Amino acid sequence: MSEFPEIQPIGNLSVQLLIGQPSFAPEAPQPQAAASAYRFSDASGARFVQVSKNQFVYQTTEVYKGWAPFKEKLMDLWSISGPALDPGTIAKIGLRYINRIAKRPDRPHLSDWLRPTHDLPEALFSSKEHFLGRIEASPASSHLRLITLANEPATPERPDGGIIFDIDRITTEQFAADPATISEKLEILHEDIWTTFSAAHTPTLKQYLTGSAT
Repeated sequence: MSEFPEIQPIGNLSVQLLIGQPSFAPEAPQPQAAASAYRFSDASGARFVQVSKNQFVYQTTEVYKGWAPFKEKLMDLWSISGPALDPGTIAKIGLRYINRIAKRPDRPHLSDWLRPTHDLPEALFSSKEHFLGRIEASPASSHLRLITLANEPATPERPDGGIIFDIDRITTEQFAADPATISEKLEILHEDIWTTFSAAHTPTLKQYLTGSAT
């Protein structure tokens, strides 16, 4: 893939932690294969595809231009990688959006940007400083919805701090690995993510997303 000129092998990593004085000698970690996956990155490092024997990952930190172009690129890359992996069935699909919202001096609180919903407890929104919440639920059989809402400390890039709104949707339904079915499953996951996100955003956040904020 010419748009991903950087190739990096991803090896296995073993870590052992021993606490106290064990009464037996621990078994030494067994050597692993030189590379269990390969990552193909673009020149900037903002986008990459990672493939292994049983996994395909596409990730981007570029400015989000909407679901339609993102899905089109994802399916395009799968059409290249899929035949090489040659899976008989798909055992798991995940779609994850990590939203970072930069606070402003005149909008310093979580409640300025998001609001309580069926998924987000009201207790988080009464916090004036630190907050952290994680909700794990199964909206359907073989489905998971993982939501993390967290305060981000101030950084040079975001001197007023930020808000992390992380929505992760997973299905472990097994199905034939044909593009039409993959596309259908992705639409289901995206629709649920969008429902979660749109229910939570305030008019202030909506203005910033549409570019109409002052």
